[in-house]
Amino acid sequence: MDKITGSPHELGPRTRLRRVEGIAWRMIEGEAVLVNVRSDEVMHLNPAASFLWSSLDGQLSLEDIASSITAEYDVELDTALSDALDFAGSLIEQGAVEIVELE
Repeated sequence: MDKITGSPHELGPRTRLRRVEGIAWRMIEGEAVLVNVRSDEVMHLNPAASFLWSSLDGQLSLEDIASSITAEYDVELDTALSDALDFAGSLIEQGAVEIVELE
């Protein structure tokens, strides 16, 4: 999977993201509920998106997380990675996560 471009951010399999402050979240029956306290927006995530969200600590790449998703859910790596990149792009656009620069 190549990088996703077309926005100010380029995401690729090796991209690492971390959740930003100002997004309160809680797991409820295996699904995450996110509240952007700055805009009062609420997001309800399905179990796979919740798994990805909870893994965004800046340590793991999107490829690492996608690989973990394949172990947890019945999905191929290419599909998991494509979905992770798409979801990560939407989280960046909403200001919920930021890219961690590689040192």
